[in-house]
Amino acid sequence: MATKLVLFVSVMVAALALPIAKGTSVEVQVGPSFVPCSINSSLGVNVTATPAFPNAQVQLQCGAVVVATTTTNASGVFSFSLDFTQVFLSARVGLSNCNLVVITPLSTCNPTLPPVGVLTSSIVFVRTDVLGVRVVLIFRAAGFRYIPPT
Repeated sequence: MATKLVLFVSVMVAALALPIAKGTSVEVQVGPSFVPCSINSSLGVNVTATPAFPNAQVQLQCGAVVVATTTTNASGVFSFSLDFTQVFLSARVGLSNCNLVVITPLSTCNPTLPPVGVLTSSIVFVRTDVLGVRVVLIFRAAGFRYIPPT
């Protein structure tokens, strides 16, 4: 929880410390990130040995609100790019409460995996880029882990 608070405060300070001129947009980018077809997402050094989860539906959930949805490509990679106000206003929570959730059943990519439960990952702040009149807050997945049904 403390890590999420530090993340939120850092992002807000970075966003507010930059002189935002009229017409400047703030964008949130997540990715590119890899979704493994595994309940053990310890990718370690050899990422190529970990099977990919192609065509998986991935949601960016902030609090209880789904802010964005995308699909992984054939290599199990996805990314999001959305306006900061879309995240902040629709969820009414900060980025510290956002997680990535794979809603496609694991058994879709491998029938030996559980048909219920989800893969989930928190997001980690990477950096802030200023591109002309656009401020980009860049995040990545911290690492997916399997959450069994309750």
